[in-house]
Amino acid sequence: MSTEPFLDPIALARSIIAGGEITREQADVLFRIDPASDDVYDLFYAAHKVRRHFHGNRVTFCSILPTKFGNCSEDCGFCSQSAHFDTNIQPHPMMEPAEVAAACTDARDRGASAFGIVNSGRGPNKKEWPKIIDALKAMKEVDGICHCATLGTLTEEQARDLKEVGVRRINHNLETSREYFPKIVSTHTWDERVRTVKIAQAAGLEACCGCIFGMGESVEDRVSLAFSLKELNPHVVPLNFLHPIAGTPLEHIPPLRPLEILKIIAVMRLILPRQDNKGGGGREKNLRDLQSWMFYVGATSGLIGNYLSTYGRANEEDLRMIRDLELTWHEDRVGDVDPTVVPGEQPEPQRTSATTWSLPLVT
Repeated sequence: MSTEPFLDPIALARSIIAGGEITREQADVLFRIDPASDDVYDLFYAAHKVRRHFHGNRVTFCSILPTKFGNCSEDCGFCSQSAHFDTNIQPHPMMEPAEVAAACTDARDRGASAFGIVNSGRGPNKKEWPKIIDALKAMKEVDGICHCATLGTLTEEQARDLKEVGVRRINHNLETSREYFPKIVSTHTWDERVRTVKIAQAAGLEACCGCIFGMGESVEDRVSLAFSLKELNPHVVPLNFLHPIAGTPLEHIPPLRPLEILKIIAVMRLILPRQDNKGGGGREKNLRDLQSWMFYVGATSGLIGNYLSTYGRANEEDLRMIRDLELTWHEDRVGDVDPTVVPGEQPEPQRTSATTWSLPLVT
């Protein structure tokens, strides 16, 4: 007789749809499902039911532009832009406002519902801030698209400036769990990243906050990370998967198997049922022929076009994939925050009776 805990993902999906929440213990069990087992397909179906309930057939795409690239002071072990590593990239300074506006227009016209500038570095300094604001003003002149920015660590004043200039959403990823973070980055702390997300939210900006899986983290790290994201309650959660870059400390990390990636996306949908969970960096490299499955197992959006230092596939291929799946595309919002969670406050675990699909573990 197996001693492994048993948990019915489909019953759990019914509980979530009825207003329940997954617990850390349940998430741990789901993250440990063998991707080669039949159980993983029950999990996929459960995540699909939750996605359909909260989001229907709606999906969306966003595009990013590396407006300031390379020569980064930080030592994030996955990143080719770090000045600490020899990755043979060609740095460039902040792009001109007209270039940013043109790229935003092109992204909108080629299928993106959101567009964001991405600057390398720990955070904006006083000297470059006016040029960043000018670029954002130019970007804001392009209508019909959500305007976003990834600028690193922010001050309260900078967050207010971004809100005033018309930025709607700030991206700042946690990357991994609090516990595992020091093994990936040493030049800043996990708490600094959380602080920036909270500063953005306090200024009235939407938070786009996610992570990278496949950096050698444990199941416990994945659970810790997922519930930290749940506590922060961002609008968008990018789910990235390591694409090892030659010259970085993580260049020899074995890639995650495609079904393992799909399993992670499915579990994250059950933990974060209302959010826009985005299939992000590494999906082409790691999922290969199974890319379209990410929407079946819970993703509601994706990055379209190229990434920061790696190439994506042609926009037309992603849009054809959406048409083939008969999904509804090109709304500027898919998910939302959980209205029952105040960002920064730890949600209380929901305790339900058997009549509301309480799901104790059995061995």
